[in-house]
Amino acid sequence: MDQSRVVKPAGLSDSRRSGYNMGAAASGKQQQLSVDWCSVALRVFILAATLVSAVVMGVDRQTTTVQVTIADTLPPLQVPVTAKSSYSSAFVYLVVANAMACVFSAASLAACRSRSAVVPVMIGDLVVLALLFSAVGAAAEFGILGERGNSHVRWGKVCHVYGRFCERAMAAVIVSLIAGFASLVNLMLAILTLHKNSSYY
Repeated sequence: MDQSRVVKPAGLSDSRRSGYNMGAAASGKQQQLSVDWCSVALRVFILAATLVSAVVMGVDRQTTTVQVTIADTLPPLQVPVTAKSSYSSAFVYLVVANAMACVFSAASLAACRSRSAVVPVMIGDLVVLALLFSAVGAAAEFGILGERGNSHVRWGKVCHVYGRFCERAMAAVIVSLIAGFASLVNLMLAILTLHKNSSYY
């Protein structure tokens, strides 16, 4: 009888330990999510696209010469003029918005397996989406103004003078627009995944 009393507590102790270990492992698994490689690929693309757009627009600059006629009897003067992206608040906004989107994409990639970061990342995706589309709209409007001018307010077009500058700016806007659509797709996929895994439906 003494031996049975000694053996039973030991058996119970082993079962309790194994139960504790299984519970700890289960709780550890609940804290981490399986990696969604489609979302990871989209975030990597958004990171690369916003980085390219910010760099291209940030370093966009062109210096050229224009002829200025002072009088008909005098030869025209060759005046050097320079166009920079920093001269336009719309272009500066595009650079800042893409830089913020790039930094957030890197941070979201680092937190892609954390269950507690799902909702904050989705809110950040929504903010990034709004930033990208608003910045693209502002920069595109300014670019169209430089390409076509505005006869109603007597604003002349300048892209025929700064050809390379306008081409690079247009490329940066297009890349940023593509990144915005990728961010939209990524957010929609995240909402659908959350909807499927939700216990309320």
